[in-house]
Amino acid sequence: MAALVVLSGLPGTGKTTFAAELAPRLTALVLESDRVRRELFPRRRYTRKESGQVFAVVRERAEAALEEGRTVIIDATNLREGERHGFRELAEGQGARVVAVRLTAPDAVVRERLSGPREGASEANIGVYNRMRGEEEPFGIPCVQVDSRYCLEASVALAAALCRGEA
Repeated sequence: MAALVVLSGLPGTGKTTFAAELAPRLTALVLESDRVRRELFPRRRYTRKESGQVFAVVRERAEAALEEGRTVIIDATNLREGERHGFRELAEGQGARVVAVRLTAPDAVVRERLSGPREGASEANIGVYNRMRGEEEPFGIPCVQVDSRYCLEASVALAAALCRGEA
């Protein structure tokens, strides 16, 4: 059975690192919103309209992969319940398991991570982090809580087991 993993967390909390460690265990497709945004928009403006287009493409790709029976990891901030709910509905409509993972890290750790050059497609910096703080909404379903300053092994193993229906 396919699964949809919905990652959530502020910039710099380790979502992309977590996705990179989880994906090989599940042969999962990682849909990173920052990478899709770069693909669609050479000059990114981060407007509501642009974000709508990015997430429409992420949703289309996730739906196609789930239809093929593939597990998908959504790597995006997904701070609001409404954003996460749409992905849950998609998974449920495809008969896929839903695994929610909320990544956190102490403020000082995030600031240190965002103060230098970043790997990957994210352009988020401390200013973006500061603007997004306080926008996190509680999850409407149980989720795996991960403090990414620590070793991710146990949390990645738990998420993989949940995706396989073993936990």
